[in-house]
Amino acid sequence: MKMILRVVALLVVSFCSLSGYAAEQSREETENVLSKVSDFSLGMNGFVGIGSVGETELIRILTYQDAGDIFLRIAKNPQATPEAKLYAACGLKKLNNNNGEADFAQEWDKQVSVLKGDILRTEKFKEVYFNILKHGCW
Repeated sequence: MKMILRVVALLVVSFCSLSGYAAEQSREETENVLSKVSDFSLGMNGFVGIGSVGETELIRILTYQDAGDIFLRIAKNPQATPEAKLYAACGLKKLNNNNGEADFAQEWDKQVSVLKGDILRTEKFKEVYFNILKHGCW
């Protein structure tokens, strides 16, 4: 009987550990996917009205305890796309994270791809960024 209890306890601990590991992998994967998005889009897009990958990942990160840290990492990541940094700005704005650690000045004059409805156009990073600061993302 003791042996059965030990085996059951070992299995429970193993499954809990694997579940925590899988969740951590998912966090890293979510951050990596958001860091590489190639267009900035909020709301429903296209004829069918589907949300963008970036917005989906943004919403997923907002559910994490350390969401502010993740958005700051994306904002400071030199390999992150300018569009990803706009999503990070949205997340930081939503969390009311105004500590000034995120510096987007290097992105000011870059062009970003913005999808609104079914129209893809390029806009200056700083114009979209200041619009986020003024109005938020939702």
